[in-house]
Amino acid sequence: MPIDKRGVAAELEANVETIETYLKDDTGIVERYQDAFQRLPEEWTSEEIRDALQRASYPGAYPTDEFDSASSMVVPHAESDGWENHEEINEWAREILSDVPVMAVDGSQLPPTTEFNVPLAYVQAACAVNYHHADGRLDRDVDGRLLTPDEITRESEDGDYRFVDLQLVGHHRFEYEGSLLIEQLVELATARDAGDINHTPVVFYDGPLIASFTNPLRPETRERYISTLSRVVAASQHHEIPLVGYVAGSSATELVKMTRLLLKDEFETDRVIPDAHVLTELMSPWGDTTIPFISKRDGSVDALQTTYEGERYEFQDDILFSYLNVPPGTGLDRIEFPGWLCRSDGPDGYDSMYEYTVEIVRAEAGVGRGYPEILQQADSDAVIDHQDRQQFHRIVQRWAESNNVPLEWNAKALSKELRRR
Repeated sequence: MPIDKRGVAAELEANVETIETYLKDDTGIVERYQDAFQRLPEEWTSEEIRDALQRASYPGAYPTDEFDSASSMVVPHAESDGWENHEEINEWAREILSDVPVMAVDGSQLPPTTEFNVPLAYVQAACAVNYHHADGRLDRDVDGRLLTPDEITRESEDGDYRFVDLQLVGHHRFEYEGSLLIEQLVELATARDAGDINHTPVVFYDGPLIASFTNPLRPETRERYISTLSRVVAASQHHEIPLVGYVAGSSATELVKMTRLLLKDEFETDRVIPDAHVLTELMSPWGDTTIPFISKRDGSVDALQTTYEGERYEFQDDILFSYLNVPPGTGLDRIEFPGWLCRSDGPDGYDSMYEYTVEIVRAEAGVGRGYPEILQQADSDAVIDHQDRQQFHRIVQRWAESNNVPLEWNAKALSKELRRR
């Protein structure tokens, strides 16, 4: 049966006050944080902030060296001040991106089959590389992997039986995306070193590099995610290919947390609000960023460490972040990146690799009307829909029949299938 529209509407009406309270901004708190954000570069040095925060294990953020030379936490994008329409953004972005390769990977999955007496799942990842050549070169590829019963089932604690664990499919997908991203990153580095590409590529990672989402997971599960992210970040540093974790509509609170700890008398009793709520009104309509900060959110950053190509990499205090204003999306987007970008010289015209990377990210988001176009391409190529799921079932059936595998539909699934035909 279709959704009960009247029931949904009635439930929304019954909860209107609760929802409005959640959405309501406390203007007074926002304005006081805005004032504090503007004062920090004038009243503090980066060393003074670090000294004041040293007793807190995870004070939200540390300033970088750039803090000491900045007059504001916001870096304006002056070029966009006079723009009046999106075509002007496009013209600027096309010039910035000319002959600059950008790459992104995204993935999707088919959950374990419950229709058959054998659980099977499938993950696939799509890679897109846009070289921004005049000839329109865009390399796209999709690859997938079947997950067999031993990979998506888990033994019960007492060892009496095995059961399908839906989360395992997500784990495999995450690892598969990570391995493909590293593989493609290495190919770009090889092409650069061979002189086949003239501009430094930029790699987009769809999501955060700071793996706070792993904190509630089992230790062995958390380690799988952390290990994949560690190798992705290490590959970026090892091959000197800029990497950006892109988070649309961020609700992170590191800068607010840092400020509350520095100015306890002013904010200690106030609730925590997202950094973006404070920063949005401090930025111009398009293109502004913040100066970079070091993330000190939680222990997931400290856990990022690995051995890659025989070298040891540890990323404690070396995953940085900035905020980016690229409407029409709501709020601010956030980019997370390894610290080597700030320590490395940039191409001609850019003081650092960080400055270069931010410009490329800004341009990609401009072309994509608020979200990087290369991430949109990878997402579009990777998606698996309901028709794909049905096709997967048919392929499995034909395979079972041709190989005399005793595959059987369960009664409930068979009944549904017959009703839909």
